[in-house]
Amino acid sequence: MPRVTSHQRGFTLVELIVVITLLGIISLVTVGFITSTMQGYADLTRRDQLSSAVRVAVERMAREIRNALPNSIRVNASGTCLEFIPSLAASRYISVPLSASAAASSFPSVPFAVEPPIGRIAVYPIDTNTGDEPGRAAGLNPIYDLDSWSIISPMMSASSALESATGSVNVLLSSAHRFPTDSPSKRYFIVDEPVSFCVVGTDLYRFQGQGGSSYSYAVNQLDGAALFANLVEPQEALLASDVVTPPDNTPFKYSEATLLRNGIVLFDLFIQDQQLSVADTTQESIRVQFEVQVKNVP
Repeated sequence: MPRVTSHQRGFTLVELIVVITLLGIISLVTVGFITSTMQGYADLTRRDQLSSAVRVAVERMAREIRNALPNSIRVNASGTCLEFIPSLAASRYISVPLSASAAASSFPSVPFAVEPPIGRIAVYPIDTNTGDEPGRAAGLNPIYDLDSWSIISPMMSASSALESATGSVNVLLSSAHRFPTDSPSKRYFIVDEPVSFCVVGTDLYRFQGQGGSSYSYAVNQLDGAALFANLVEPQEALLASDVVTPPDNTPFKYSEATLLRNGIVLFDLFIQDQQLSVADTTQESIRVQFEVQVKNVP
């Protein structure tokens, strides 16, 4: 009977070491790729979380500033507060009481199609102050200086009179007033109390003025610390957190209009996670810049 022999071969030690080494290299490359991908996703998520809130705040500020009363925007010396007067509606008047005439508590106007909100009346909002107006020193901004001779009138006493089927209506004021300058286009605005956007510490706030409160019309602009200390909700609203201000940067800048372009507001905000330490390798700042054109046509 023939003998059956089998030849079986196994792995040598050298072959086993080579295979283990190759598998280790492949594993390291794969793990490194997965780790870098996950780290990139985590970094992207963190940056998006940092910037998403401020993007919403910037969009809101831009929409409000586009409706600001012409030439009412001003920025404080440190660039941390931007103030403006919101414009609620606009129309054209037939005549208004001026400096050369007696003060009056009403004036004829073109009627509105729908009833507008109640506010103050602003006529030709430009800085025409020359120092010869009664009771006003040269250099004071008459847009924010409310008196019987200012660009902005006392509160309207009623708005229902602005709806009419006839060609004119009377705009009623709560007290007698006269405006310093006639508008070449016979245009007037209905405006609200001032609004300020301020960076206080590492937070971005919106402050709404209110008659009779600690924040209303004032010749000298208030800073964010004073507004934050004296106001509560709803006059004080938090828009965004984790806003930092580098020493060489200002959050708000305003370039006044010229004969060649409109006014421009620049938001220049740096966002940094305040829960991370400075030594943390994931700590970084995100810079958000946004320009808003302001139509300065009084």
